[in-house]
Amino acid sequence: MPLIDYLGRDARSSEPSGNCLSQRVTNDQVIEYYQLTLNDLEPVPAIYVYPTKKEEPLPVVIYLHSHGGDFSLGKSELLKGASYFVEPSFAQALTSMGYGVWTIDAWGFEERGGVAESELFKRFLLTGRTLWGMRLFDVLSLIDYLETREDIDAQRIATIGLSMGGLLSWWASALDERVKVCIDLAGQVEVESLLKHQMLDCHGYYYYVPDLLTEYTTLAIQQKIAPRKRLTIVGKNDRMCLAEGVTRLNKHLALYYQKLGVPTNFQGYALNGGHFETHEMRSKWQAFLKEQL
Repeated sequence: MPLIDYLGRDARSSEPSGNCLSQRVTNDQVIEYYQLTLNDLEPVPAIYVYPTKKEEPLPVVIYLHSHGGDFSLGKSELLKGASYFVEPSFAQALTSMGYGVWTIDAWGFEERGGVAESELFKRFLLTGRTLWGMRLFDVLSLIDYLETREDIDAQRIATIGLSMGGLLSWWASALDERVKVCIDLAGQVEVESLLKHQMLDCHGYYYYVPDLLTEYTTLAIQQKIAPRKRLTIVGKNDRMCLAEGVTRLNKHLALYYQKLGVPTNFQGYALNGGHFETHEMRSKWQAFLKEQL
């Protein structure tokens, strides 16, 4: 069965569209707030940030926000950051590199809040869906929408995120070949090692989908990204990304990319730190993105 079928009934809109609600211009950025139609259930609030001086069509980075247990903060994390990110914000860092950046509120966060995550999880199960699938479908539908815009270079799309955002980054990249560069921070999670050591509770229930391990391994899912460009970085002291699983995944992915004849397209690092971004991590992902997109 195709991987996407494990995520439950597809909710993607057949005609994704967007409406710009407001715009704010600074010395070096234009920040636009959107209402997008990406699914058949509710509108999706979004932010588009791009350099004031730009040459169209722009290469685009899709920023996928973290979880952090703070449901009041979703897409605005792109602009505001959080305690576990270095400065400046991802919006500032990415637009200064010449990229346009899109981000959306995931189900249950910020402007899509007011409903408990547990309530959403149960609601979707009762209707043949999964919360993880619904969050992913919105990301895939966002890519559909970006392809309709003439100001965006749909051949140069990257995804990036930390923690839940990192998981969304590599899952979306595995599901959609239109993602040319995948970057995930604090998201190299091997479910099998969590299961082995009874550490599944290190991650929220939103992440788990029925029957997945009956046909797919974590490695098999991540191999679907190859031969496209992928950078994965974790902190050595990140207990949410078990070292045993990180080591195994990175080793086998490096061998797989080597077998495909593109060994430099995959880079995996375990650096100093925990479940957060460090200055070293930022230096590495910026260099990788600049070179590959």
